[in-house]
Amino acid sequence: MQLFLASLIALTGWMAVPLAAQAPGKWPPDSLINTKVIPKNTPVMQVVGQMRNITGALGVRCPFCHVGQEGEPLSTFDFASDEKATKRTARQMMLMVEEVNRRLDTLPHDHARGHETPHVEVTCRTCHRGVERPIPLSTILIEATVAGGADSGAKVYTELRDKYYGEDAYDFGERTLNIAAFRVARERRYSDALALLDLNEQMYPGSSGMYVFRGNVLLMSGDTTAAAAAYREAIARDSSNEEARGRLREIQRAP
Repeated sequence: MQLFLASLIALTGWMAVPLAAQAPGKWPPDSLINTKVIPKNTPVMQVVGQMRNITGALGVRCPFCHVGQEGEPLSTFDFASDEKATKRTARQMMLMVEEVNRRLDTLPHDHARGHETPHVEVTCRTCHRGVERPIPLSTILIEATVAGGADSGAKVYTELRDKYYGEDAYDFGERTLNIAAFRVARERRYSDALALLDLNEQMYPGSSGMYVFRGNVLLMSGDTTAAAAAYREAIARDSSNEEARGRLREIQRAP
């Protein structure tokens, strides 16, 4: 598979705009300087286009990787500098993604099913989807809640929802808060976990699945009676909820 550098992405950690052009003084530059991944003979404006693709996929601007001040002319930026760790990291990410895309060509094809496997290529947006840090929303909420309590987690959720809802950056579906609450409970932060589930109830009123998670958290906290009540509520909301019925059987409290 031919890897087009315009589609490069960081698969883990923080990603950055990778290549330098030349020292401050002229924009666009006449040639590339200090390039270590992109071929040195690549047309300058092609590299500029690649940088735009990457910054758009990460939701960042030039100063995220390059030495310069936001709002100042690009001619004042030192694109050749390797001062910022994000730029140095990006080179490694580019090489890693190149290897991933190369290996995609080695995956077995299921010819027996009578069709070719669709072409797949990793791009910046594959993981980042418009944000710098490509991690699930549930992980962000867990970090915020463990560090600052349920109020902090709820604040982060609300801010991100206001900013990104309707885009593909984060999954704001019901399951995200359920997962976050369960994992917070595993840290023995039961009241914080229940508060996250209260928030989920506001977002998805009438949910049966949320009450299964509420029952699980209550069971982890040792409150079997309240857990049974939560499972019963889940069944009342959805009589086909077999998970809730199974949980009730496990604690010997038939509905």
